[in-house]
Amino acid sequence: MELNIFVPEYVDTTTLDKCFLDKDANFIPIQSEAFLPEEKLKTLDKFIVLEKDHFKVFFYCSKPYECNYQSRNAIMYETKYGYYRTKFEYKFPIENGLRLVKQPPMHYFVRSGNSDTLLYNNATEANTIVEYFDSDDDMDLARFVEAVKSKPHCVQKYFIVNRGNEYRAVETDNVKNTYVFSSRLKYRIVSTLASGEATIETFVEEDKNLENKLAKPERLSGFKLRDSEGNVVSDGEIFALQILGNQDGYESDKELQFPQNLTKKMRMFYGKDWVDIIAFRDSYPNNFLFGHLDSGVTFTCETIDDIVYLKHKDKYLYNDPKSEFKHINFGNCVPTKEQRIQIHYNDDGNIMLTAWGGRVYAACNWVKGSCGSITFDDIEEQLRWGSPMSLRIVRI
Repeated sequence: MELNIFVPEYVDTTTLDKCFLDKDANFIPIQSEAFLPEEKLKTLDKFIVLEKDHFKVFFYCSKPYECNYQSRNAIMYETKYGYYRTKFEYKFPIENGLRLVKQPPMHYFVRSGNSDTLLYNNATEANTIVEYFDSDDDMDLARFVEAVKSKPHCVQKYFIVNRGNEYRAVETDNVKNTYVFSSRLKYRIVSTLASGEATIETFVEEDKNLENKLAKPERLSGFKLRDSEGNVVSDGEIFALQILGNQDGYESDKELQFPQNLTKKMRMFYGKDWVDIIAFRDSYPNNFLFGHLDSGVTFTCETIDDIVYLKHKDKYLYNDPKSEFKHINFGNCVPTKEQRIQIHYNDDGNIMLTAWGGRVYAACNWVKGSCGSITFDDIEEQLRWGSPMSLRIVRI
């Protein structure tokens, strides 16, 4: 669906900052004296009318929002994809009589033709202005700096260059200070650079520390499963796995207000996060782990040829290296070397899990706070900013 933008005869669109959404907009010349917005609203729910020093957004209502050109792309984005006037009004407060995003837009310079930003209308690029260049030979950082400094209404400290799938943040006052990143990282990087919460040095330092966040693949000799107190968990001994770090529960059960009719076991689980089991559908060949608030399942371990395997009842936990989902599954057979789960100890004595010889810890990503997807997720943002799942062994 194209966004209709009506352009009176007295507005020169060549003087406006370019926006990403211009490529999906239909600019329609009008004669201002003959144009009647109320008539257009009979056939169009939303449209924009440009003025010399501001623009008007008609959003399911004949009374328009008067808006600042500084935030034109962000406002166009919400007009095109949004549905609620209350959300529009919340996102764009009034300042000096006009609605805008209070944070200045980030200036992008985009290689025409195949750049990632041209393929999708992404929220990362909502609060932006853009200029295009034809080829790498036209990528003139000095010229880009001049363009940014000529537009004091945009972010002045940094700008973004997008070529193909590559993004590059550049410091305006020192173009040698750059940081290259992928589209998977761009929302966090661009938004925090724009807000001033981070600098290029922030992400350079994160790169240096990334190695420390990965598991060491070496296996401990004579490995024994132990609880956080250092006590050995014997083969066949029953325990549950409490997930730490999301909603660590309460300091003690005394703080809990238990619902009536809870059994002793249910009271143990109540108010904390636990490892549970789920299957998407009955025909799914293997169940897999997930996180659950207030309830979980029990586990045991079994040692075979000095390898400790985690089990639920008579099934072994295993990793399927060929699966795109990267879950921790259950199966009847002793896992092969490629399928094994490796157990690591935290400094606090609790455990974390990886694939055998793997470097990516299992993580639990919570959905609406009550259900967590447990995977060996190696996407860039998870490795950089996510937290590995830490498990406490709780004897039953």
